[in-house]
Amino acid sequence: MKPKPTMEDVARASGYSRSAVSLALRGDSSIPENTRMRIAMVARKLGYSTNPLISALMSLQRQRRPIMGVTTSVAYLTHLPSDQWRKADFYVSMFNGASDRLAEMGCRLEEFGLRDAGMTSTRMREILRARNIHAVIVAPMPHDETQVDFDFSGLAVVGLGMSVSKPVIERVASDHFQSAVLAVDQCVALGYRRIGLVLSRETSRRLDHRWLGGYRFAIEEHHLEERIAPLATELQAELVAALPSWLRTQRPDVVILGNAELELQAKVPPSVGMVSLGVDRLDGPMTGIYQNYPLIGSVAAERALANLYTNSFGPREEAHLHLVAGVWAKGETAPGPRRRRKVGV
Repeated sequence: MKPKPTMEDVARASGYSRSAVSLALRGDSSIPENTRMRIAMVARKLGYSTNPLISALMSLQRQRRPIMGVTTSVAYLTHLPSDQWRKADFYVSMFNGASDRLAEMGCRLEEFGLRDAGMTSTRMREILRARNIHAVIVAPMPHDETQVDFDFSGLAVVGLGMSVSKPVIERVASDHFQSAVLAVDQCVALGYRRIGLVLSRETSRRLDHRWLGGYRFAIEEHHLEERIAPLATELQAELVAALPSWLRTQRPDVVILGNAELELQAKVPPSVGMVSLGVDRLDGPMTGIYQNYPLIGSVAAERALANLYTNSFGPREEAHLHLVAGVWAKGETAPGPRRRRKVGV
């Protein structure tokens, strides 16, 4: 892919200094109008465009306004101790995606534990205020939790994933409906016809039933005659015990797992294909949907700064949800009907 042109490229092509180009592209009156027009023409020809977030930040800094808003740090609010959430690859991938994107924009991401020893919501507000931090990214909630006991007023806030339902905040998440449809589409393309879904009700509710809805829609769209009732226990922890009986009675030739814990994977015989709706890597052994967790984190970082620079603070009256499409990961656990998976995969 050809790299995007920079301001230095515009300066070289136009014959003006970088500072003159910067002023001209901002429409600064200190640069003659004819010069501004020539530089703008060169920029358009090269395909150069400014980053609106960086432009907004630089504009505020040039005005030397001691504002609400300009900050070098964005808070990352967690609900689990660092040594616990960092054991989950997808948590770490989202955090790193947000951190890397902020670094590209001249900011940094700092972790703050909402449930650290002695921490209260009021104390956390005081810490953020003392640090002059006005933008926060909220980490996914653990287990079946959906409410954050925190006052987000005066803060540019974005949540990672679907979990935070109260207070109403802007969120960035995987497109779970699209992911489920894609998983069924790919299973059909591989030749599978008895396609089963394993998903607890607590997980389904957490995702507003988007996985379940996408699965049912895709099954209908493909006019599959051999319908299988999804395995849907109330709690995620109950799936392991319920899976063997469901496999015997429903006889799927491929199983789509909402959450592919190792205990669940171990219960699926090698004769049955296995697909996960949340694989950690595109090039890993598990077949399924790569949810692009780094991109989810990156988009959340961009949205947090966008809210900051446009003074969009606090909880929202209406939910804003940004969706990142999943990508099919070929893997090795769905080789096709009547073909056994490799042992240990």
